[in-house]
Amino acid sequence: MTAEKLQALLRIESQLREHDFPPQIVCETTAFCNFRCVHCHHEALERPKGHMSDALWSRIVTEVAREKPDAEFWPTFYGEALMLRDRLFARIRQARDLGLTNLVLNSNGSYCRDGHNHDILTCGLRKFILSLDGLTKETFEHVRFTRDPHGKFEPVYAGVRDLLELKRQLDDQGERTPTIICQFSKMERNEHEAEAFAEYWLGLGAEVKIREKLTWTGYVAAENLTRKYTQRIACPWGNNTCAIHWNGDVVACAVDNEGRFVGGNVNQQSIREIWTTSMRAFRKAHRDHRWDDLPELCRQCIDWQAVGATYYKPSGEVYQSVAATE
Repeated sequence: MTAEKLQALLRIESQLREHDFPPQIVCETTAFCNFRCVHCHHEALERPKGHMSDALWSRIVTEVAREKPDAEFWPTFYGEALMLRDRLFARIRQARDLGLTNLVLNSNGSYCRDGHNHDILTCGLRKFILSLDGLTKETFEHVRFTRDPHGKFEPVYAGVRDLLELKRQLDDQGERTPTIICQFSKMERNEHEAEAFAEYWLGLGAEVKIREKLTWTGYVAAENLTRKYTQRIACPWGNNTCAIHWNGDVVACAVDNEGRFVGGNVNQQSIREIWTTSMRAFRKAHRDHRWDDLPELCRQCIDWQAVGATYYKPSGEVYQSVAATE
């Protein structure tokens, strides 16, 4: 790790603070996915897969609406939430109607079809992020592998283009629609396409998010990250994110896909109770640099070195984000 990189990370760490309620909540509406991406652990997932119950969803969004309605709330975690179709849109509308103002959905793009685009744009989302990770058919279908015919390069790209066109139409009619962000996570296989990917989607009116290489908790190699660091920082993901599995387990962070660390379960406790007890101790260990007191998942992780992402806007503006869920 270069001295410049370390200083940048230390600046990020200096902004971390204790929160009485999570500023970001990642809520797993479903653990099922129709893709088998090369950088994703989903195919080897050991924990049971399921859908979050309506009762638990209501319990969560009601508490968030009461405690912190402007929290960044992601109704997705380790699955493709749009597989729930109308059930998901009803849930997002419920959250919106309760007063949640910062709803962010991530998707693989395979459901930008069959009339879903209108619901995506009008259900109450603030941002809709499409993880695409490739500009050519060969690269896209290698990285974001699926047997779903709707998930192949041509239909996904056509669906996202249709989404952007419908957004333009609705915006012209005065509708409030979400920001559309096309995301590119760098890997050895695709990084040569990053610049052209950005140019393509910016030209169609989308924002673009470029994320540096991650190991995704050790699942793939990322030569830009090292285990030979002399100093590490408290993890912004661990400090700012409340990550909830479909069964209610609150886990270490937004990449604790197996739930190796469970701080509590929101079927039995409120988010606030879990956040201010076991999860507070977890966060404090990070900020105090008591690495030996952290769960093994955190002790072994090196992805904190790649926190943040670069965003590009069609206007030409470029900015860095270090939000916990980036």
